[in-house]
Amino acid sequence: MEKIQVLINSIESVNAFDIVVYDMKGKSPFYDYFVISSVTSERQLNGAINHIQNDLAKHKFDHARVEGKNSNSWILVDCKDVIVNVFHKDEREYYNLEKMLAEIDQLDIEDFR
Repeated sequence: MEKIQVLINSIESVNAFDIVVYDMKGKSPFYDYFVISSVTSERQLNGAINHIQNDLAKHKFDHARVEGKNSNSWILVDCKDVIVNVFHKDEREYYNLEKMLAEIDQLDIEDFR
């Protein structure tokens, strides 16, 4: 299973919503995909960290670095070729990363299922 599929399944398993995947191939020298998703609680944020780390290990992918473990509003998970952002929905609206990425191609997450 491709890593991006594992990551999308992981965040969906904690009921993350409004998941958007950006194709960063050729745009960033550091990663291929940039994922943004929303949750409504701190519990979901923490669950996303656990699910991502466990699912990556289960599928034999490298361990991810997590920034914002003590945050109640936004975590960033660096999976080397994929960056996953899980925001509390209000925080996502505030930072509006989608505006910054407006010219980057979005991928249909259905293609990863």
